[in-house]
Amino acid sequence: MTQNDSAWVNEMFSQRVRDITPAAARSSARVLYAPVSAEPQAAKRCASLLSAGERQRSQRFLTKQLQTHFEQRRAFRRYCGALALKSTLSLSKIMFSETETGRPYLPERPDLWFSFSSCRLGFIGAWSSTHGLGVDLEDQPIEREVAELAQTYFTRTEARIVTERGPGGLRTFLQLWNLKEAALKSIGRGLPFGLHVFEFEVDGPVQIVNAPRDHGGPERFSAHLIDQPDVSAALVVRIR
Repeated sequence: MTQNDSAWVNEMFSQRVRDITPAAARSSARVLYAPVSAEPQAAKRCASLLSAGERQRSQRFLTKQLQTHFEQRRAFRRYCGALALKSTLSLSKIMFSETETGRPYLPERPDLWFSFSSCRLGFIGAWSSTHGLGVDLEDQPIEREVAELAQTYFTRTEARIVTERGPGGLRTFLQLWNLKEAALKSIGRGLPFGLHVFEFEVDGPVQIVNAPRDHGGPERFSAHLIDQPDVSAALVVRIR
């Protein structure tokens, strides 16, 4: 890795990244979206920033496309970390650790709460120095059977709404999935904790119907759907 690699990757993201922080959350969070880059140099430059452990992990992916996606995703995480720290260090020096449940954090700034997500088309990153938060990003499939998935993972009321909407239930399903994954990340948890522990209403402004009482209940959370072309995204912010 050379300093030129770090500067190149930093410039690539600086030119392509979009600040998609919802207006209502700007006082507590920052959210950035970056589309996947198809530039030939991106794969090599991003890979050069990774640690030895990350490079070993990237080699386990079965296809080159998945490998380069992982490398670009990790470079984007470093880019967000540098912005949050207001750091001019090489991006290779921005080193994240993870909690036992997989939440990324910077050891030198444990007060900063980070969340990241990715899909085939892009990457999303968010951070806050005052709140817990979570983000989720999914591709928007043209067609997918979601009623059975909703019955398995959502609350009874949410599953009924998705099922009753028929073909139109796909958008509702994606919105609820986004919100639930983001909400779990906002408490430092993942999918094994259970998507059903949060319940949302997405007709009109997003309403949090239910949230874990040991994390303060619905009143300590705010939720936001983020409209982006071809992807579905959400942010959930929690008062710590």
